[in-house]
Amino acid sequence: MQAAPHREWTEQDDALLDAILALRARWEEHRGALTLEQCALDPHLTTVVVSGLCSRHGQFVAEWTGRAGDRAPLDARCPAALPMRCTERCPVFVLV
Repeated sequence: MQAAPHREWTEQDDALLDAILALRARWEEHRGALTLEQCALDPHLTTVVVSGLCSRHGQFVAEWTGRAGDRAPLDARCPAALPMRCTERCPVFVLV
């Protein structure tokens, strides 16, 4: 079995570790009887990944979160964050 290649530790890694440690502390505080509501999580939400093509900035991938019964969007705003946000709305398709 080969070892995974080395990669630099990132801010996202710090945030993930902080979230895991906070969840562990809450779990222990509630003696293992922790509900999603106590974690401020809504079990009725779902997140999908959509992809679109902005005529100004090219292809983009973004996350969309909605209620579990909602349909994924047919279009989305380009997420480019140059000096000002792009206001272009583009057709999208769901990746995941």
